[in-house]
Amino acid sequence: MKHYPANHKSTRLITPLNKKLILSLALLFISSCSDNDKPAATQIVAKVNDDEISVHQLNNSMAQLPLIAPENLASVRMDLVGKLVNEQLAVQQALSQKLDRSSEVMMQIEAARREILTKAYLKQVVSALPKPSVEDTKKFYDAHPELFAERRIYNLQQITIPNPHPSVADIQKLTADKSMTDIVTSLKQNKIMFTAGAATRAAEQIPLTTLTALAKTQDGQINIIESPQAITIVRVEASQVAPLSEEIALQRIPQYLMNDQAKVAINDKLAQLKSTSKIVYMNEFSDAAKSVATLPAPSNKPTQVNDSVARGIAGIN
Repeated sequence: MKHYPANHKSTRLITPLNKKLILSLALLFISSCSDNDKPAATQIVAKVNDDEISVHQLNNSMAQLPLIAPENLASVRMDLVGKLVNEQLAVQQALSQKLDRSSEVMMQIEAARREILTKAYLKQVVSALPKPSVEDTKKFYDAHPELFAERRIYNLQQITIPNPHPSVADIQKLTADKSMTDIVTSLKQNKIMFTAGAATRAAEQIPLTTLTALAKTQDGQINIIESPQAITIVRVEASQVAPLSEEIALQRIPQYLMNDQAKVAINDKLAQLKSTSKIVYMNEFSDAAKSVATLPAPSNKPTQVNDSVARGIAGIN
């Protein structure tokens, strides 16, 4: 649990610009911890007053970019060096004005540090996982025609009822033989919280559990789908068959299976760590411990990951 300074009033969201500055500050503090880590002269690409920018910093920035044509490489590298110089100037000014000591910046630096370390640890966990076999890939292809041979693009209307919500049976009674407009009216009359919207989604853009139900839903039909987070009422306005060839599918499936395997491994690891750690909720959060269910033994089934873990998974690949 984080402890905030007594004079803390509010914390603004970390925008891409100030997040980059904060990360630069964090990296600067880390690199300044040891004089032995200073780069050799041949590894320096620029000097900004008393500070040096290393080729490793440049290479790290390059790694964040998409594939670059060879003829553009030199100009891109020069542009990045210019940006690193600008960042270092900004960092120097921030430090000279002691902005790194403000409670807001300190908390944001700590948040950036936590995210970096979380990503590094998750990458370590995932790196040990075996790659999907050819047999596993083909098995997945055969088991999910709704994603490949029978793939569809859906025009959907949907109503989402978040937790806490009535039971599925109650929702079914409330929505039976009604249009989506009438369902909205019924939900309002019964003071049930919901959100409504419309979207066009290809099969691969829909969660697999939802897609399995949608694949059995004809155009014009309404389906009620329950997930751990919500109940979703979906009407398939229209759909278009758009199959994906087996050749292309077999190229894409291994990455999907790796991501799915990573979620399972990470959740199992977190469950293991929680079971061997002492976690105490304090103050007004002390009651939270009573509502936390006993963690199940590690399983092979995918489970829901929290936001910070999900960001970590996204950054691994």
